[in-house]
Amino acid sequence: MPTQIVNAVCVVLIGACSASDPAPAASGNPTLAPPEGLKLQPVPRPELSAMGESVQRRIREALAALSAAIEERPPVPERLAHAYGETGNLLLPMRELETAEAYYLNAQTLAPDDWRWPYLLGYLYRQRGPLDKAVVAFERARQLQPDHVATLVRLGDVYLALGRPEPAAPLFDKAIALDPGSSAAWFGAGQVALARSDDRTAVKALEEALARDEGATAIHYPLAMAYRRLGNVDQARAHLAQRGDVEPRPEDPFLAKIEAGLENESALMLDSLGGQSLAAGNWATAADYFERALKLSPDSPSLRHRLATALFRMGDERGAEQQFERVLRTAPASRDTHYNLALIKAGSGRIEAAITQLTTALGYEPGDARAHVTLARLLAVTGRPAEALAHYTTVLEQEPRRADAALGYAMTLSLLERYPEARDRLTDGMRTFPDEPRFSRALARLLASAPDDTVRDGRRALSMAEALLGQRQQSVNTGLAVGETYAMALAESKQYATAAAVQRDVRATAEKAGEPNDVVRRLTDNLSRYERGLPCRRPWTPEELP
Repeated sequence: MPTQIVNAVCVVLIGACSASDPAPAASGNPTLAPPEGLKLQPVPRPELSAMGESVQRRIREALAALSAAIEERPPVPERLAHAYGETGNLLLPMRELETAEAYYLNAQTLAPDDWRWPYLLGYLYRQRGPLDKAVVAFERARQLQPDHVATLVRLGDVYLALGRPEPAAPLFDKAIALDPGSSAAWFGAGQVALARSDDRTAVKALEEALARDEGATAIHYPLAMAYRRLGNVDQARAHLAQRGDVEPRPEDPFLAKIEAGLENESALMLDSLGGQSLAAGNWATAADYFERALKLSPDSPSLRHRLATALFRMGDERGAEQQFERVLRTAPASRDTHYNLALIKAGSGRIEAAITQLTTALGYEPGDARAHVTLARLLAVTGRPAEALAHYTTVLEQEPRRADAALGYAMTLSLLERYPEARDRLTDGMRTFPDEPRFSRALARLLASAPDDTVRDGRRALSMAEALLGQRQQSVNTGLAVGETYAMALAESKQYATAAAVQRDVRATAEKAGEPNDVVRRLTDNLSRYERGLPCRRPWTPEELP
């Protein structure tokens, strides 16, 4: 099995950052009535059945303390505020946000000068909405504690989310003045500058943010936008290639203490922490959280799925496969698990087993585009391009603007020796997906090396390949593909010596980069043709399909 299948399809396992087990719900449960005369609201009793025993015990104890405070005559507002707030602090890390809201609102009513309750309400509303309520809550917390950096940053973040950079700007400026090392504050300031079209200031602020938290991959995208608007295309492309979803967070010992309070007792909390570690790329930490959570909730398919994902990212493919197989024993209809098993099996050369897993996944979800595309590629690799074309067709009927399916369809037409159709499809793809260079690269190859004389156009192929060379490449794989395409076009133009020289450089780069043996072998075969004064007559191999 060609090893580059690992590079092409085993990049991201599905379901890495979201659990499928339902969170405990509070709707429909009895409420706990407040004492009269204090303008408080009834609070819902949380549903405890899905929580671990120790968590249930702690919440019951908190509710008992709250009930005792409610029964006191006369009621003591300070004691009641503490009881309501502490119960909310147990519900917040359990992601019981709707339930926690009522407890915090009562705590705020009883203790209006305590900044903690509006701050936690602001955090809660930022998580689930509405954002207008988050603004009100954070503004109240800021009035009570003006120099709390996390409040300033979080309030600024909400204003940005609402598309209001102007009120956000002084908040981030003050946060930076109070804590110059805050990556989150610099990140916010950079986004404000970007919204104001002050791109130089944006670059400075975002570079500061990145210097203080290199793992915050969400910084790269706005930084790329700022560099692009300044005309620095190289920097823009470099940062765009590194973009991700991990945002810098403000230092917040107060909230961290609350969220860590149930860390060793709640499978749900451990699951949440594991998900955060996955998103940050801390695979070993994530695996540890999921393993600890499974000790508390051993029958959870989603926890086991996420553990398998973390193991795979750590390079433990065997361990990941074992965990995915265990998921299917209790959740045989988990199409994500079938899909991920297919990726692992394909990567280790068990193509037919991978095809079986993908077929099973499609049986549960016939419209799963990712499974159709991956299955199409594996079918092409095993010499079944007609079947592959049918799967690409299915995807394009559902999602006509899906680039990988459109490209795979066109390239598979070539494998079926339908070269004029392949050319037309690739030409259409260049118009439909102008920012996707793989279409122009594939068309250049087809024009340079199609066995059909009516399709080949060496002059146009060379012009397209030279244009591709003029674009700065951001990855070794892309650079190799463009270099190989250029050599094909040179050979079709009968510049065999130059084609051979380019191909030697491409092969040397591939060997240095540790490319798989079959890639090096393909490069060597074409090099041999150019050295003998022969052009290439195979635009691509099935393994090169997207």
